[in-house]
Amino acid sequence: MVQIIDKKLLPKILTGEKNKFESNVGELIFKGIPSSPGLAMGKAYVLKPDNVVVRPKKIPQDKIPNEVERFDSALQVMVKDITDALEKVKGESPNVVAILETNLMILNDEIIINSVKERIFKGISAESAVIQEYDQQEQFIKKSKDNILKERSFELEHLKERLLATLRNKVISYTIPEGSIVIAQSITPTDVVNFKDAKVLGIITEAGGIASHSSILARSFEIPSVIGIKDLTWFINNHEKVIIDGYAGIVTVNPPDSSIETYKTKKAKEEDHKRELGELVKLPAETLDGSQIKIMANIDFPEEIEAAVIAGCEGVGLVRTENLVISLKSFPDEEVQYKWYNEITERAYPNPVILRAFDVGSDKYAEGMPMLEKNPALGFRGIRFLLHRDDIFRKQIRALLRASRNKNLKIMLPMISSVNEVEDSFKIIQECKKELEGNSIPFDNDVPVGIMIETPAAAFMADRFAKLVNFFSIGTNDLTQYTLAADRSNEMVTDIYDTFHPAVLNLIKNVIDVAKSNKIPVSVCGELAGNAAATGLLVGLGIEELSVTPPMILELKKRIREMKFKKAKKLAKEILECNSYIEVCKKLAIF
Repeated sequence: MVQIIDKKLLPKILTGEKNKFESNVGELIFKGIPSSPGLAMGKAYVLKPDNVVVRPKKIPQDKIPNEVERFDSALQVMVKDITDALEKVKGESPNVVAILETNLMILNDEIIINSVKERIFKGISAESAVIQEYDQQEQFIKKSKDNILKERSFELEHLKERLLATLRNKVISYTIPEGSIVIAQSITPTDVVNFKDAKVLGIITEAGGIASHSSILARSFEIPSVIGIKDLTWFINNHEKVIIDGYAGIVTVNPPDSSIETYKTKKAKEEDHKRELGELVKLPAETLDGSQIKIMANIDFPEEIEAAVIAGCEGVGLVRTENLVISLKSFPDEEVQYKWYNEITERAYPNPVILRAFDVGSDKYAEGMPMLEKNPALGFRGIRFLLHRDDIFRKQIRALLRASRNKNLKIMLPMISSVNEVEDSFKIIQECKKELEGNSIPFDNDVPVGIMIETPAAAFMADRFAKLVNFFSIGTNDLTQYTLAADRSNEMVTDIYDTFHPAVLNLIKNVIDVAKSNKIPVSVCGELAGNAAATGLLVGLGIEELSVTPPMILELKKRIREMKFKKAKKLAKEILECNSYIEVCKKLAIF
């Protein structure tokens, strides 16, 4: 059944407390999967599913040539539809064209065409032959262990349904009123192209996957889209007012004035933000001499992804999962965690998301701690706590793995200081994978696992860690306090705690060099990444990925686009030779 929820209870939905509600204010609110970001409001245009049942029946020998001709004619109509769509997207990116060409290749596949005809020659109708052949091809793809490939089965299903509709002379008319919100059971990439041409404002489907070609095209064309709301076409009628939130995956039908005002306010903010950002959003983060820097976002909650996406981030470089623990005031069970992580990965898709395992200590959350610590910063926290409480760690790893099925999730281990900690963590991850496999639960078997470099031990042993993990992320805040033995929260040593200290900068440089020589990505996700004075220095040190809070993304991109890498590299070399943070600050013109 369809999922109907009350907007006031959305926070509970995301933490698994409720999963089905009926609004008591006259409006219907549905929760689906956010497939393409954006906000839109318009009148519904519902494409009702064609539920005609095709019963296999014996075709007389003299009617077989007619069935073959019907199939050939339907095929020609479909090929023409896609060819026409290709003509419409001539000026689009190569990826858009490639998607339509893939559909064209499937339709023109001689093996499939000949197999359909062979079935017809055995005395069944063209419809039955199409269903049998395409279902067989679809089942073959569905057996794949690759979740992205499995989603390609939607392509075959869509093409099959469209072929059947064409055989019955029931082809979708694209005389859709401008400004409509299309609601359909499923759609093909060709449909998305035609919807764009018809100036459709949004797309909502009952089926589909965020990695499907239709979803990819919707994102390319910047058409807000929500997918995976079962039976929705039977709940919505033509011309009903619909609000679609492609950031959160929320669909509101028959919204009252209060909801419309909320939407208008949110839409105005979105438009204002886009105007303020201007063309910078779509421009690459690269230096004047062509060095590209990847800009990621640090987020604490799913709702923050919206601002990051609008600002044009290339992914989420840090999710502090302990915020879920702190907000719920307890360690959540596996299901609650899975829903939270999955919400984040779906909202960010197709961009990558790095979720850091619980980085808790008695300073953040005391439950499960064996004793009250006098100095939590140097105590039982991060990976130390997780390996001690492997029951908590295993629940989190299973939840993270389950949310990795779309292959855009990465796991990061916090507070690493020894090789044993990584090896013990990997052992638990492998055991969790086997558990999920045993229960036939899908996940990304190749999910990347990286570590936070935030202790001097990790920085000094980076060469050994680089052979074990898939990526590094440098946490400059903790790396500074541990390197300088200066508590960053202690006002008495504020003058000592300074990330621009040469010792810290040289450790960062060592980590960057090791990562590059081992060909693994390295990023900076601490406060230094967003520090205006540090941008040129970090780029000059060789950092190619920076992760900052969403409001900082565009300003950071602007700074990168105004600098030259060669000049930044020269500056970084000079700074590494400084003897004090005062000298460094003078070279950076901080004072």
